[in-house]
Order: sequence, then structure tokens, then C-alpha cells
Amino acid sequence: MAEPRTQKVTLENVAAIANVSKITASRAFSQPDKVHPETLRRILDAADKIGYVVNAAARSLRAKSSRTIGIVSPDMSNPFFGGLAKRITLEAYNAGYDTLMFDSYESRENEARIIDKLIGYNVDAIILSVVSAERVYRPAYMKQLELLNIPVILVDRELDAKACSGVYIDNLDCGLQAGRYLLSQKADNVVIVSGPEDSNVAQDRVTGMVAGLHGQVSSVNVLHADFLMDEAFKVTDHYLKYHPAPDYFVGCNNQISLGIIKACIRHNLIPQKDVSLFSIDEVSHADIYGFNFPCISHDLQEIAWQAINMAVRRATDRSAPASKVVVRGLLKS
Repeated sequence: MAEPRTQKVTLENVAAIANVSKITASRAFSQPDKVHPETLRRILDAADKIGYVVNAAARSLRAKSSRTIGIVSPDMSNPFFGGLAKRITLEAYNAGYDTLMFDSYESRENEARIIDKLIGYNVDAIILSVVSAERVYRPAYMKQLELLNIPVILVDRELDAKACSGVYIDNLDCGLQAGRYLLSQKADNVVIVSGPEDSNVAQDRVTGMVAGLHGQVSSVNVLHADFLMDEAFKVTDHYLKYHPAPDYFVGCNNQISLGIIKACIRHNLIPQKDVSLFSIDEVSHADIYGFNFPCISHDLQEIAWQAINMAVRRATDRSAPASKVVVRGLLKS
């Protein structure tokens, strides 16, 4: 019995399965922002089902390079993300690419809207720091980016997305270095102000610190807030209302560290005199506070260089596999 002949997958096949016209199906790949979201979803699902985008449309759509890379950050006011975006832009310029930069303002809705806009601009790649630090976070637009074969380079916050490349900070090692530093300073009572409990970044940093302390301190308390100054201030302020100041407060990022400083000042505690402070993430312009602020610093230039090189490599070679780079923090005492 003869084997059934394999038919070439066509745009007409996609249109028929999605129950739309060929023109609408074509527009879904060339100008997705002009197609109703529900219709677009049906077309992309149909294309995914029969392998049309991967085998034909994506190659055709992406054949013409825009020489543009999209950058999406969750909070440009944070010196880490703002400084990183600036360096990424400069590295892109050196590589011959323009950039489109957006701030999602820690909003999932804004993030999804920005991604849709970048798809419409036909960017060659997207460098993305997602709004959520949860690895289980799986935004719906990821499927569309895969179907359109637009490379995504995740920065700082990791997702369970095999198609994405990524440049990440070694958060476990950051915590480990912090814990060892605290031991070297003979800390005995440590309070760690962390991000959310379900954040992989927060979990790794706290786990590393606890491991670095080796159980050699009298007490370690973890206060869960968010990676924002105001939230960190609230939990630290509440702690100081009912407890004496510890030997050390440790902020799990620069915004948390600022919240700790604000709470200490409110309780008439002089930082680095009445209570010692340590930060994972460098606190910008810390010298204006009049005291040294030991921290784990991150090489933003290295992160930016790695991210742009990944983006350019995958934009120019669509068969290039996704890759991952982990950048180690540096103790600055």
C-alpha cells in the first residue's frame, strides 16, 4: 500500500482551518496589530497545528531585517534597569542596530501591549525583562513570538521558556557571597528583607545567604516584601516597631535597601552606626548618605554586551539555538 503523499502546507490551509479569508490570514503574519485578537489567536493556533509559520511564513516575514531591537524593562526608574537599558542601547548602536525602548511599569497588561507593538514594528529581536520574577509566569504573547520566529533574550528574570535565550545573574552566588561577608564582619543577628516568597530571585538570594552564614549566627529573620522601596519600608518599619535593631539589615535589591534606610531614619537609627546595612545590588550614589554601603555589584556592561550579542546572533541566524549566560556578582566592601 502506497504511503500517503505529504502535501505542502499553504496559507489557504491556515485560512480554511481558522475559517477566515486568505487576506486576513496573510495580515495576521504581516500586520498582526491590525487583526482582531480573537481572530489572530485562531489563525496562529491553526498555523501552529499544521506547522505553517515555522516552515514557511516566519522565514518569509523575517527575511527583511529592520535592524531594530526592542527593549522592554519593568521599571526604568530603578537604576539597575535604567542603567542596563542605556548600556544595551549603546551596544546595539555599536553593532549597527537601532533600538525601541519601552517601560512596562511592572504591569502585565502594559507588557503584553508593548510586545504587540514591537511585533507590528517588525523588530529583529526583543530583549525583555519580564514584570514577574516567578519562573512559572508564562505570558500568552510568548507563543505568538515563537510562531513568528522573533528571538527573545530574557534578562535578569528567568522564565520556563526553552525558545528564549537569557542573561541572568547568579542569585544563589550573590546570596552566598553576602552571607560569607556577614560572617567576616562577625554579624550575630541578621534580618533579611526579601522580595515575594514566590520569586525565584528572592528565594535564591535568601537561600544563598543562609548557606553562607553556615548556621553560625544567633538568628536570621526573613521579611518578605516586594522589590520596591515603599513595600520594603513598610515591612522594615513594622519590624522595628516591635523588635530592637539587628546587627545587620540585608536588602535583597537596591530598592529594598532604600526602603530599609528610610525605615531606619524614621526610627532614629543612624545607618552603619546604630545598625549595619548590606545590599544585593549596588545602591546608586550611596556616598551621599555619608557612609559606606557594602554590596554585591552587577556588571551591567557585561550583561548588556551578552544580551546584544545573543540578539544579533539569533536575528542573523534563525537556526541558532537558544543559549544561556550567567553573570556573577562582585562583592564591594
